[in-house]
Amino acid sequence: MTRILVFGKNGQLATALADVASGTEFDLEFIGSYEFNLIEQASDIYNYITNFMSIDAVINASAYTDVDKAEMQGAKDAWILNTLAPEQMAKACKVRGIPFFHVSTDSVFNGNKSAAYRPDDAVDPVNFYGLTKLEGERLVRSVGGHNIIFRTSWVFSKTGHNFVNAMLALARKHTHIKVVDDQTGLPIYAPDLAQALLHAAGKIISNPAQATDPVYHIAGGGQSINRYEFAKLIMRTAGLKTQVEPISSAEFDAPAPRPKNAVLDTRSFTSTFGAGIPDWKIGLREMLSKGGNINGQ
Repeated sequence: MTRILVFGKNGQLATALADVASGTEFDLEFIGSYEFNLIEQASDIYNYITNFMSIDAVINASAYTDVDKAEMQGAKDAWILNTLAPEQMAKACKVRGIPFFHVSTDSVFNGNKSAAYRPDDAVDPVNFYGLTKLEGERLVRSVGGHNIIFRTSWVFSKTGHNFVNAMLALARKHTHIKVVDDQTGLPIYAPDLAQALLHAAGKIISNPAQATDPVYHIAGGGQSINRYEFAKLIMRTAGLKTQVEPISSAEFDAPAPRPKNAVLDTRSFTSTFGAGIPDWKIGLREMLSKGGNINGQ
């Protein structure tokens, strides 16, 4: 069995990892805030990992993801969780001689590029959340050791806070909603992200030379979509009659700006690890058929 320590126990990705790892060669040990609070015990992260019983790798699926709150009042917690914590994890993994897999975000880019972002494209975050994630990446890479960063985007599942659940929640309250039409991304269903991440992790653990680059992108297969069209698709797929009206990001006026283009180029991931990623629309249908409906059951 391959034993992996996973931080972020109650998040979308960790929940999906638990599901897809069941019955496989992976034995995942999940750590949430109840077992170890990364923010309150940040200074102890290094010792916690170095003293943990036998493990083959660490996955950091934890993150401070409330983009608007990070911009307004959550700066300290976002900085600790997205920047300082992964650095300490990387240092501990280096000492133990095991791989560290860190999950990052499309928000390290400014969104001005017209094509999909490659892993080696210039980074330039437009909000504080993106800055914390970028600095986390930089610190992890500066540690040395065997660290791989996996950026992803627009993750959704039936659990946790995500765009799909947000749209379903709005549909419970309103017959008409407004959604921005000038932010485009490539969504991914959390179980598909978890499957791809575990596939890559297994390859790297068995053969460290498999990963030839420090950063890879994992996003859904299929076509990119803007948030307005995504919202309309959610309503159609869920069989809801809520009307969706397009507005601009300027009209919406969120506390934190978002990149206009969040589409990630996944070709280096699929070619390196030989893993195709399912069309995210299949994941959306699966999610809604499994209870991610307007009633939230």
